[in-house]
Amino acid sequence: MNTMDDELKQESSNAVITGENISEENLNDEEELDFYDFLEAVSDKIDNIKNQIEERREHPRQRLRRTIAELEEQKRILKSQLEQRIHIWSENFKKPNFIRTRDKISFSIGVANACFSPLIAGRWPHILPLVYTIQALFLITLRFFIYKRKSWHYFVYDLCYFVNVLTLLYLWVFPSSKILFTVCYTLSHGPLGIAIVLWRNSLVFHSLDKVTSLFIHMYPPLTLFTLRWLLPLDLQRQYYPAIVQIGSSLHTKTAVFYTVVFYLIWQALYYAFIVYGRREKVARGLRATSYTWLLADKDGFVARLIQKFGFGGPNDGINRYKIVFYFFLQFGYMLLSILPVCLWYYRNM
Repeated sequence: MNTMDDELKQESSNAVITGENISEENLNDEEELDFYDFLEAVSDKIDNIKNQIEERREHPRQRLRRTIAELEEQKRILKSQLEQRIHIWSENFKKPNFIRTRDKISFSIGVANACFSPLIAGRWPHILPLVYTIQALFLITLRFFIYKRKSWHYFVYDLCYFVNVLTLLYLWVFPSSKILFTVCYTLSHGPLGIAIVLWRNSLVFHSLDKVTSLFIHMYPPLTLFTLRWLLPLDLQRQYYPAIVQIGSSLHTKTAVFYTVVFYLIWQALYYAFIVYGRREKVARGLRATSYTWLLADKDGFVARLIQKFGFGGPNDGINRYKIVFYFFLQFGYMLLSILPVCLWYYRNM
């Protein structure tokens, strides 16, 4: 019996020892696993740090190329969206409903201008700048989209539109600028006013294009003339102080000088962005401009004058000599047209 008890005690003690050994082995395995996980985590962290360092050490040109590529992609997406919208608008412009609506708008604007513009100028001259502004924003914007559909939108960069922009800036942003008023007054009464005759602008009520063309050339001089000669003196002092102050400080030579400076600014921008910047599209006939239209008119005055001076015949195409001659001719026209305006204006101060 004692022997059996001793055997049981021995077995139990062996079991305890065996259990302890097993638990110690498990602990050792867990410690080894935790250690390996720790090493793996540290290794991953080191790899991430190395990758970040390599990215930061990346050559600036490569980063610049990647940035440019991303910007080009954004530009492509925006251009695609814009072209899609313009295509939708162009399709809408062709619909009979839109054509009828357009004719109604042009007829209404033409009749209203013919009837009410003289009345407003004589009875309520202070309202005329607002009337001009509303119509200018509507008609010029509408013309841009219509011309865009026909690839004629480079016409919108001509001098007459530049003068309209300057006039709007004077009316609403810089009413105290004597220089800006003088430039707007001389350019609107000179080149724009005479262009009504030269370009044969006519008031055709059912033609939105003719109504817009006449408005662009007629309304700036009408508005500025009204402000100068028909607006009461107290309103001039309050809203357009440059008109009151201009007589004692700005004279004919100064007026001609500033007008020529602004004209040359427009001419430089036009050459940079249209003649040079878009030369490939213009040369391939993808875009129409005022100078290509005049130079291509074989029976026109400009083409005949160029041929007389020996810059090429009517079948020689458009070359740089013709373009330069055309710009000099346009500059001479501008200069001759503003001289009487300046002399007449200051003579009647």
